[in-house]
Amino acid sequence: MTTGFWDVDTIRKILGIIRVHIVIGGALAFSIGTLLGVLTGGVFSLLRVILGYLVVFFGDLSTHYSNDYFDVDVDQYVQKQKVFAGKGILVENPWLRPISRRIAIALLMLSITFAGITVLWYDVPFVFILIMICVNLLGWFYSAPPLRLTARGLGEITIAFVTGMIIPGAGYLVVRGRFDPIFTSFAIPFILYGLILSLSLEAPDVRIDRSVERRNLAVRGGLRVLFSSIMALAIAATLIFLIYARSMVPLFIDLRILVLFSLIPLAAGLYSGFTIFQRPIDIHRLGTLNVVSLFVFNLLMNVYFLSVAS
Repeated sequence: MTTGFWDVDTIRKILGIIRVHIVIGGALAFSIGTLLGVLTGGVFSLLRVILGYLVVFFGDLSTHYSNDYFDVDVDQYVQKQKVFAGKGILVENPWLRPISRRIAIALLMLSITFAGITVLWYDVPFVFILIMICVNLLGWFYSAPPLRLTARGLGEITIAFVTGMIIPGAGYLVVRGRFDPIFTSFAIPFILYGLILSLSLEAPDVRIDRSVERRNLAVRGGLRVLFSSIMALAIAATLIFLIYARSMVPLFIDLRILVLFSLIPLAAGLYSGFTIFQRPIDIHRLGTLNVVSLFVFNLLMNVYFLSVAS
């Protein structure tokens, strides 16, 4: 055990709580919304976008510390070698728990503060602050009592809503100044992908979740239902993009390209959906495959939107 907060080892452990892959995923989702807003006629300002992203960034980091703080009793059973699992730092260093809680609260307040600065400094609607307050509270009560959304069967839809609509919506609102039917149309498949992300991340921990009586889909329906749901969600998202490509007027992008991009999470979803009925099964590998496919999809969306915008 270290003796001072500012020693290198303590700082390393505190920073180690941050899940870099989640930060990258949030940045990709925010930039998709930002670029979509630019393509639909929004005003791009680098400082404006940076301020908007800091709101998302600090809110995102806050959840890393609050979730680890409130889930420490569960995390002691999680296999730390898993690609997307936490490192169990608070489990191995319980004396850091109070520090983690204070950092989570400080980051939450920073997120809301920067939301206020963004609204006051630029022509961003006041609803931006209200949305960021709500999403920060969702992030806090995802694991925190008395709500503990993740234990009440609401964790999956919370992640889907935040990652699929709120984070890209923040980028869109910052540059576009309002929500419109175009963003709403894109939010529908994005939310489906957010739900795939949530289900894929919870799959490897089904035994732990069952032992602590979490009411998520993996516990209530089993892994076959979970991966079949992922497959159905991936099919639905691709069909939605296909419908858009056939029925919407292509004002600024070629929607057929988005259909092609959607084939990546679709292939992963189909593979995991059919593989789950075989034995033996590497649940962690199947979940990771779906998550990686979503990262690739978001990355390709960013590259394509950026190429069109430039």
